[in-house]
Amino acid sequence: MSRSYLFIPGNTPSMLQNLDVFESDAIIIDFEDSVLTYDKDAARILVKEFLTKFNFKEIEIFIRINDSESPFFKEDVLLTNDLNITGYVLPKALPSSIDQLLKITDKQIIPIIESPMAVLRLEEIARKDQIKGLLLGAEDLTKELNINRTLEGTEILFTRSKIVLTCNAYKIESIDTPYTSKDDEQGIYKDSLNASNLGFTSKSCIHPNHVDVINEVFSPSQEDIKQSLRIIKKAETNTKGAFSLDGKMVDAPIIEKAKRVIVQAKKYNLL
Repeated sequence: MSRSYLFIPGNTPSMLQNLDVFESDAIIIDFEDSVLTYDKDAARILVKEFLTKFNFKEIEIFIRINDSESPFFKEDVLLTNDLNITGYVLPKALPSSIDQLLKITDKQIIPIIESPMAVLRLEEIARKDQIKGLLLGAEDLTKELNINRTLEGTEILFTRSKIVLTCNAYKIESIDTPYTSKDDEQGIYKDSLNASNLGFTSKSCIHPNHVDVINEVFSPSQEDIKQSLRIIKKAETNTKGAFSLDGKMVDAPIIEKAKRVIVQAKKYNLL
């Protein structure tokens, strides 16, 4: 599970060369919005040559391909499917477009939820094979709904909550939408904390400046780690099922949560 997903343009050599220094847990190389039509072939060639030469073992690498209605869709996959990447990010995702992608790749898929129909069919999307997680695309969603996209995000609260519930139920990752104000440190922190409190497991971003904040917010705190270790230690010696710690009852779900915290802490070198 990754905390941060950083989008980088597939036609920008300088960003590709530095993808392992941004400290994002996962990188999404973009073939879609950030690459103009005349440059899409060049972007594929550049990315293929780059990823053929370099192997990044510590970073999950995805490619955001063009949507299934685009003439570039199949070519995006066929020219990159043999690369050492984790999978694909699918824009404008619907069950039918996921089925098309499943026919040509066995890699993991992250559908972008960016249309009202996708929101209504979340469960159908989430239970498809090879789905790693769902990514909220709030910019396109609010455009389709003909509503204003605000920094506070009240207009996407329902969709955020529904994505979190669905992903939790199907045991997949829930990836929040990017925060689009590049230099607003307080804003990205507040937006990330809001997403984390709603239950998102991670957040995407479109600028490297946001990665550190996202990683901090979506990592267990030292207080959480310390308390989780105490819970696990007492659980190992407890023979009565539930027990009391600091005046609070601790049962199986709390013990399992503590174990997940420790797994995260070890993965992110916090323990």
